[in-house]
Amino acid sequence: MGFGNYMAEIEKLFQVNGDGTVTQVDEDLIWVKKDSRQELGKWLNWDEANAYRDACNEQDYLGANDWRLPTKSEIRGLLKTPEVYEKLFMNLPAKKKRAVSNYQAGGEWSYWSSETRYDSYAWKCYFPVLKEVCVDQQVSTTGTSVRLVRDA
Repeated sequence: MGFGNYMAEIEKLFQVNGDGTVTQVDEDLIWVKKDSRQELGKWLNWDEANAYRDACNEQDYLGANDWRLPTKSEIRGLLKTPEVYEKLFMNLPAKKKRAVSNYQAGGEWSYWSSETRYDSYAWKCYFPVLKEVCVDQQVSTTGTSVRLVRDA
């Protein structure tokens, strides 16, 4: 199977909806197309990520009020095909690599999960390496945002 065929098969697992969401068909999940950084223009610590989720639910963001932070497993499932993820969610023009940072404007590379540890730490997952790190919830970690999800 060539790369083009592979991409076509993988992309069948995602349905781009006309309402700012993407359905991950094989997992029965609906993801918000824009992450919190794309919407707010700033990074969020874990508490801010939860407040963002609450505010979105109060406002029936994109017509729904059951948005949540994804689990580590859900984030891994979303990010497991980097080419598809970049095409569907990042939609970035080609940009020169910078030695200082791999971050690019428009979409971010680290997402908070809903999972915690010892009441004051939370897990986040890095794209594209799928590395998971447990950090203090109060730390305003550069490069971390939230991509909301809900069950289909």
